[in-house]
Amino acid sequence: MRVFIDLDEVTSIAKSATLRGLKLFIRQKTSNMGAPIRRSTRGTSLVLHDRPGSAVSHAALRLMFVLAALTPAPFSASAGQSSALCAAAKQPVEAERLLAAAVAAAFDKATFSSASEDCAYPLKLLQYSAADVLIVQAGEPGKACHGCAAALSAYVLRKFDGGLKLVRVYRTFDKLGTFGAVGDISPIEIGGDDGIAIYSGGMFQGYSYGGVDFYAFHRGQLVKLDSGLAISDSDNSGAETDPNKALEITSKWFIDPANDTALVVDYKIAAHGGAPRIERLVWRLKGTSFVPQGRVPPELSAGAH
Repeated sequence: MRVFIDLDEVTSIAKSATLRGLKLFIRQKTSNMGAPIRRSTRGTSLVLHDRPGSAVSHAALRLMFVLAALTPAPFSASAGQSSALCAAAKQPVEAERLLAAAVAAAFDKATFSSASEDCAYPLKLLQYSAADVLIVQAGEPGKACHGCAAALSAYVLRKFDGGLKLVRVYRTFDKLGTFGAVGDISPIEIGGDDGIAIYSGGMFQGYSYGGVDFYAFHRGQLVKLDSGLAISDSDNSGAETDPNKALEITSKWFIDPANDTALVVDYKIAAHGGAPRIERLVWRLKGTSFVPQGRVPPELSAGAH
């Protein structure tokens, strides 16, 4: 079974409960062993897994280990990463009220004063039903080398006492893009989980490419999903002078609102000087990978090389 426990509730108990109160809290959470108890299934929910029929004492032991890890250490934006905000981020952040509030909650009293290569540059605030997520990169976008990716971190914020409270940080969950920059960042819901979609790409020796990386907040982790060739934009026109060898692929995608495990992609393919054609392919999320549910256009593999 799964026992869903809200992180704020656990932290509050950990701060003030006596051992007797803690045992009572555990008994209340695990008293109904036949059905999951859900406080929240989004954002920063803490999910514990137990075997069917497990004794309450087993659940209590596991929960006490979790509480020991949580008691009570405030999150610090500066731990293991620069907390100095990039000076170049000041104007765009302050121009968006919600983004500015999120940055203030995540970085406390840090000021926009740094020009260092690893300064923190807030990119976008993603809003979900139970939490907000601030995406931050290391360094000012577009200022790194051609082959340098942007190091991205995610700061999870929850509404608390009329404001926002930092509850979790996923530091450098990935490095994407070129020139230290990525493209569009979007909130999604995939496979029952809140998630993130990030577009990035680049050009090397006349070959341009682009793609979308998907991530899901699942069981307390930020999990990267293997999308393979699902989103594959490519164009070799900058390298090929023979129109019979030209290949251009652009992708438009959406997650099926009737089934959030289905990634629907429309490919516009112009190959070998012929007229462009449109092909639609559904990719189904199985585990942490997207699996094609039909014939994959052969040009996708060619465009990836």
